[in-house]
Amino acid sequence: MRFHEFKADGSTLAVRTINRYADEIGKDSMDYDMFKKSAQLLDKEMLKSLAQHIDDSDTAPREYVMKVIAKRDPDTFKKMYGDQDGYFSLMKPMKNLTDDETVEEGAQFTGYYKDPKDPSGNRWTYPDSMDTKTPYRSNFAAREFLSRIGLDPDFEENAPIPLEDFIDATQKYMMNNVADKDSDQYDEVEMYHQEARRFMTQHKEITHVQFA
Repeated sequence: MRFHEFKADGSTLAVRTINRYADEIGKDSMDYDMFKKSAQLLDKEMLKSLAQHIDDSDTAPREYVMKVIAKRDPDTFKKMYGDQDGYFSLMKPMKNLTDDETVEEGAQFTGYYKDPKDPSGNRWTYPDSMDTKTPYRSNFAAREFLSRIGLDPDFEENAPIPLEDFIDATQKYMMNNVADKDSDQYDEVEMYHQEARRFMTQHKEITHVQFA
């Protein structure tokens, strides 16, 4: 039997902060896309592209993103801007930055249940025979999906989601967005809804689901 324990990962704090702020200001804001792309590039550790994206942006959103990275992820900020101090708007990115496209960070949608052999009752496990029908996603994509269906996107820090709650959330989204049935977003929700239903049918021991 294989076991999996969830652990908090603080390395994505800056990504979550920027992403949340983008959601707060909404898609109607001219800065929404800038923040979303910044969060995505930071999440993928594509620092060269991120630095160029920041440098090409307007002063206010540029300084906000730099401030968040400096505060929430100082190691990455130092990689990007070295030991420069003073006004963020005057800082120039380091010339040796690269896009780390080999990072294997990401998440797979999986079904879980409490390990009956664990006396503490705190460990989650999953069936040895379980196969998955959904694609491996970046952490950023997984958070975007959970937010879309109205669930807490911070899956790295949360315990698994009750299976029935997840199915209810995907069902509600599909019912409320029938007009968008031909969209990629709707298709993605439907895919995970069907996968969760499959877990329920083929692996009756599964009680919860999560990206991990």
